[in-house]
Amino acid sequence: MRKLAFLLLLPLLLSGCATLVGSSEETVYIDSDPTNAFFAIVDDKGQLAATGRTPQAVSLKKADGSYFGKRSYTLILRHEGYYSVRRPLAYRLSHWYTLGNLVFLGVPGWLIVDPFHGGMYTLEEAQLHLIMRQCPRGPFNDMCS
Repeated sequence: MRKLAFLLLLPLLLSGCATLVGSSEETVYIDSDPTNAFFAIVDDKGQLAATGRTPQAVSLKKADGSYFGKRSYTLILRHEGYYSVRRPLAYRLSHWYTLGNLVFLGVPGWLIVDPFHGGMYTLEEAQLHLIMRQCPRGPFNDMCS
């Protein structure tokens, strides 16, 4: 009977709570004032992850598959007649990772499963509304995009 109970509980002990509940991708909604601004999202290696025009939702991978391989992204926003905006997309640890694994005593989840999957991370802001600053009119506005 003990062996049966152990075998039934084994998947919980070997799983990661954030991996079970979360996902390896997260969607961020990007909006701007003015609308129809061009955006590009680049990762920490300089690779283009997504492009589009505001408003738009984009899915981003949270991890690169390596151990604690959190991906970092930077959003670049451009619109003619406005200053460009560069903003890092910040991640934090998911509550499922910190508290969920504690409840289920899932030490393997903390140290093995979740660090590879990416479910342990979540975006600090899932919706961004960026207000762009208009460039001054005149001959010296070559800093504007």
